[in-house]
Amino acid sequence: MGIEIENSHKYNSILMQKILIIGGGIAGLTCAHLLTRNGWEVEIWDKLSHSSPTLIINDVTRYLLQDIWQLETDFWYDFHLLTSRRVAWGNDGGVLSMAEPNAVINGNLLSNRLWTHLLEKYHDQVQFQELSLSIDNLGDLQHEFAWIIDAGGRQSAIAQKLGSGHRYAFGDRCILSQEVQLTNFAQEDIYWIETVPEGWLFLAPLGNKKAILQAMVPLILGETSDLLAILIKQTRYIQNYIAELSASIAIFAAFPQILRPLSGNKHLAVGDAAFSVDPISGDGTGYAMRGAILATSVIDAIASGLTSSDCLQHYTLRLEKAFDAHLQQCLEYYLKGFTSSLWQREIERMQKARKLWNPTKNENFTHTLKDFQLVKLEKSGKIA
Repeated sequence: MGIEIENSHKYNSILMQKILIIGGGIAGLTCAHLLTRNGWEVEIWDKLSHSSPTLIINDVTRYLLQDIWQLETDFWYDFHLLTSRRVAWGNDGGVLSMAEPNAVINGNLLSNRLWTHLLEKYHDQVQFQELSLSIDNLGDLQHEFAWIIDAGGRQSAIAQKLGSGHRYAFGDRCILSQEVQLTNFAQEDIYWIETVPEGWLFLAPLGNKKAILQAMVPLILGETSDLLAILIKQTRYIQNYIAELSASIAIFAAFPQILRPLSGNKHLAVGDAAFSVDPISGDGTGYAMRGAILATSVIDAIASGLTSSDCLQHYTLRLEKAFDAHLQQCLEYYLKGFTSSLWQREIERMQKARKLWNPTKNENFTHTLKDFQLVKLEKSGKIA
């Protein structure tokens, strides 16, 4: 059964007020979908063409996406499905095998399908224009739009500029990503995670004997192709499943980041623009989806009469709590998996940045989500 979200009749006071969404990825499109269902008019600014990474989406996030968007089951028909994960982490030599269904999805293809779905239902409430925004003219936009949602990714500076904010970085590590050809030994429904002395590697089949290979390293020394080849040779298992490497290697930042403040007067940061996670979480899409749900519920709650400062404070507390739990998870994994001097320095950077950031603790929640609507609690609930 799909999740029922009340229609625009509840929000007569907000009909046709316009919201600007910067970014047309999963977070931005989900915000657009939820807001248009509740009567808002939305304008999306994004680049006409950009590359998105391959996404590995677990079943929890997939079902959440399906329920929010009311997608038919055949939406996933041509995405490659994985059934289990195998992990060789640390120096104990063991392999942990577990059932873990995932869908392997091209990020551009997913965004295009969601965009098509959005236009089919709400074409009269959604406008699009190619991103041509100067951060020097943001003040003018705040007069034109009821809200500005920054869903422009980790490189976006929109919300940071609007809130005179600072983006905290927790390390320097990066990912080397490359498509590979699999050997006949590889099982195409199983993906692997394996550590080597200077990093960890991730191998996920894409179907048709192809796979995405990603390698996390704290620092790039020398040529990326040589480095990746060395890392592969150090593996005990993954090297047995790689027949051939492609010529192209993509490099992208993979350390967690968070913006402070996350929101302000008529603006919010969502998805990677709010905070981005280490790929070790395996659920970057899930974080983006849940953040979009919370952001849109905050906007609707304020429009319905709840106190703006209280709603925005709840948004900050929820996101900071989720991000700090992610940081703790990263530290636990990396302390267990690596002892090299490079990784020790990376871990120390994370720990130092965490102290500087100083997340909000021991605060009480004053609101909660109920059927995707933000409601005030009768009694404040402490953060667990």
